[in-house]
Amino acid sequence: MFTLAIKSIRNRRFTTILTIISIALSVTLLLGVERIRKEARAGFTNTISGTDLIVGARSGPVQLLLYSVFRIGNATNNISWQSYQEIARNSHISWTIPISLGDSHKGYRVLGTNVDYFKHFRYSGKRRLEMAKGRIFEGVYDAVLGAEVRLRPQR
Repeated sequence: MFTLAIKSIRNRRFTTILTIISIALSVTLLLGVERIRKEARAGFTNTISGTDLIVGARSGPVQLLLYSVFRIGNATNNISWQSYQEIARNSHISWTIPISLGDSHKGYRVLGTNVDYFKHFRYSGKRRLEMAKGRIFEGVYDAVLGAEVRLRPQR
């Protein structure tokens, strides 16, 4: 039986080689897609830590996630400050961070928030945001610049 199988494979070399190549490519593609899926999930998980819920104006869940966490895209709507305060007063909620994007300055996104952002925001395994220099803003018109913005050469 084994000899007959070997002879059959020899008679159909081209078809056998194509079959082996297609199986190898399929397995490689399947393993590659699975690895990318796991890495993407790990990337999403490491981006924000310790957050159970993201609340925003009516839009798609992916769009809300990209806008609020990754700062990609634009918000379709913002919720009002009164709505935010009502959510923050809920006794079942431990902490909140208001985030408002939309403006930019010299190509960099401007993030409107309050000091809770620095108190509660965690990323990559519950790491806190750190200041390389300076301090967290205190007043309404204070600002914190990211290191990338600060290091940009002046024209």
